[in-house]
Amino acid sequence: MTSKWSMPAGGSSGAGSVTTLGVTTMPGDDVTHPVPDNTGYITEGQFYLHDGVIDPFGSLSRLKQNVIGKVTREDHGQIMNTMIRFYAGGRDAQQKQAMAFELSDYDHQLLKFSKLFRQRFMDINVSLPLEQALDLGWKTLAECFQPEQLLMRQELIDKFYPKEAVMHVAGTAQETGADGQTATQ
Repeated sequence: MTSKWSMPAGGSSGAGSVTTLGVTTMPGDDVTHPVPDNTGYITEGQFYLHDGVIDPFGSLSRLKQNVIGKVTREDHGQIMNTMIRFYAGGRDAQQKQAMAFELSDYDHQLLKFSKLFRQRFMDINVSLPLEQALDLGWKTLAECFQPEQLLMRQELIDKFYPKEAVMHVAGTAQETGADGQTATQ
């Protein structure tokens, strides 16, 4: 005898899925607290939130490798990895700034990027369709870095990097034109 609780979602046909949203709060944001280990959930992904902002370093997705670049746009994987790499660099630059170390022009680029990245992508209130998020990712990168700083596949830069990007570096405006040349104003 099979009860409705042991049958697959959607009845006996085996079709369907079950989605749960488990929320666990930790005293004092202590992620080492034993509660998450004892919840018993096997998740396909999780977001780590801190003060209403997603922390990409504590979040995970077990399914992303099955869809990124296969079901999604070809630049998805490179944009994701590049933006997280620069965000990590921005966190390092923030620590140097907090300890009153002298910052390089590149550190300032990383700080600017980190601020924009948090506002545009990591705030819990942000809700963007994937294509729009990818385009905004390119725009955000172009506002902070020259194409050669991205260390991405050139064919993706040629296809997706905004043709008329303006980046402000150390008090000067640098414009990258459609020909890929940089002019300082």
